[in-house]
Amino acid sequence: MKNLILKLILPPLLLASLIGVAWYLVQLKPEPKARNITKEAPFVEIITVHKKVLRSTVSTSGTVRPRTQTDLLAEVPGIIEAVAPFANENGSSASFRAGGFFRAKDLLLTIEDVDLQTAVAEALANLSRANLQLIQERELAKQAQIEWGGRDWSKAPELVRRIPQIKKTEAEAKAAEAKLAQAEHNLGRAQVRAPFEGRILMTMADVGQRVGGGTSSSLAQIYALDSAEVDLSLSRSEMKLLGFSEQLQIPGKEKIKAEVLDANGNASYLGTLDRSEGIVDPRTRLNRLVARFDDCFANPFRESRRTEAEPLQIGQFVKVRLWGEEVEVFVVPDSAFRTQDTILVLDSNDGLRIRKVKTVCRQGKEVWVSEGLQNGDRVCITPVEIISKGMKVRIAGQNQDLNDSRP
Repeated sequence: MKNLILKLILPPLLLASLIGVAWYLVQLKPEPKARNITKEAPFVEIITVHKKVLRSTVSTSGTVRPRTQTDLLAEVPGIIEAVAPFANENGSSASFRAGGFFRAKDLLLTIEDVDLQTAVAEALANLSRANLQLIQERELAKQAQIEWGGRDWSKAPELVRRIPQIKKTEAEAKAAEAKLAQAEHNLGRAQVRAPFEGRILMTMADVGQRVGGGTSSSLAQIYALDSAEVDLSLSRSEMKLLGFSEQLQIPGKEKIKAEVLDANGNASYLGTLDRSEGIVDPRTRLNRLVARFDDCFANPFRESRRTEAEPLQIGQFVKVRLWGEEVEVFVVPDSAFRTQDTILVLDSNDGLRIRKVKTVCRQGKEVWVSEGLQNGDRVCITPVEIISKGMKVRIAGQNQDLNDSRP
């Protein structure tokens, strides 16, 4: 009975004692002293912007191709007898090999011309016969006039005066002359000459091969050395920034300048944005344009080069910089943008304000802004994750003017 009483009374007494001790300890703790917390404004970097007149530029890239490229064809059938360079032709530097150069009118290859010489001889014989027949008809007309006697010759029938016979022989003589000229022209075509100053991309025939007359007439692929073209892809906004229009060229307005850049970013060749192809690439949704550069291929016939830069090559991938019209813009660092079209500006009380702006292009880490800013605006260039309207900030360091730092 005693043990039962201890089991019932002892635990509650022990728990009450512990609670009493805990309450006593809580009462002994010191009261905390209140402190005033001062919120400090964060430091930010700013720039003061001013509108500047700058030349618009767009950097892009493309592949070099010749402006003039064609297939050289054999105009007469026959077997190729020889190709350039010819052993018996001194002073000619033409070469009918891939990569070979040639001048305009240089002899590139010769085709067997026995059949063509035979055609010339036959045409000459036909012309002689036609001329002989014409002379005979004219003499017969004179004889008929004598036989007509003293009567009025103008009243004689045309058949008696042999007018139809003479017209027939005159027409046959002219046809014979034309056939002779054609035969001689074909004989000249047996010597294939270069249509312009250029270079051979690829040959498709050689000595001993028959061309034309049921076989392929293709001899080589050639291109001219005067100009190169670079295919470019630009967006509508970039075209608008440059001031390019697909309409007819305005009189007195210069074409947009283009530069081929070397590995150091320097201009190696100067040209112009020649035209638009009027095509939008279905994959990139960009417009296809063409830039033209003159005298940029290797040319052993040129006495002096305009530039010491390495000549361009067909299929070469190059960087191109386009220079367009002058525009009035504010230059703002890319770090100042919270989104594509919003930045932070400071008001007169050093409070942050969100400002929506209109951008025209991005040049590396710089953004050109055309609308949404005013001269003297202070733009925050420090990324701030969380802001509230009018949040106070402190300016770190000295104000900078990114626009004035530009040359």
